Amino acid sequence: MCTPTLLMTAQGQLAPVRATVTPRMSNIVRAVDVPKAGHWLVEENLAFVTTELLRFLG
Repeated sequence: MCTPTLLMTAQGQLAPVRATVTPRMSNIVRAVDVPKAGHWLVEENLAFVTTELLRFLG
């Protein structure tokens, strides 16, 4: 059984990151770019990350 996975990346990085991790993560059920965020997703856009986590976990 594969664990459902939420993939969040820095703004503009979804396509290259997804291409890299997809072979290792077979159950990405949601993937999003975090707007206005670079390396520190939570610190740079807490509201967006929180909303996405609640949507994913709800």
